[in-house]
Amino acid sequence: MNSNKHMRKRFIDGEYAISDHAIIEARKDGIDPRTVEKLEWVAINGEVIEEYVDRKRVLIYAELKEENLPVHIIVDYSFRDEPVIVTAYVPDSRYWLKNKTRKARK
Repeated sequence: MNSNKHMRKRFIDGEYAISDHAIIEARKDGIDPRTVEKLEWVAINGEVIEEYVDRKRVLIYAELKEENLPVHIIVDYSFRDEPVIVTAYVPDSRYWLKNKTRKARK
C-alpha cells in the first residue's frame, strides 16, 4: 500500500493526531466550529498538492463546501502508525494560484 493510501486509511480509522497549533491556526482562519471533523475530512478527501519526502510530510488541499473555504493542511507521516496534522490554514492568494499552485517567488 503506498504511503498516501496508508495515511488516509489511518485517518479513516481514527488513528491520527492533530496538533494544538493546527487547531489554533485553523480557527484563526475561520475553520470553526467542528474544526477537528473538518480537518479530518480534508485529510481523507483532499488532494495531495505537494510532497516533502525528506521531511515525511505532505500538503493536502480541499474545499470546505459549507463555508466555501479552501483549506490546506500539512500532515507529518514520520510516525507511520499515527499521522499528525501539524498545521492548517486558508491559502493566501498572494502566494497561491487557484489555491493549489504555489506562485513563483519574485
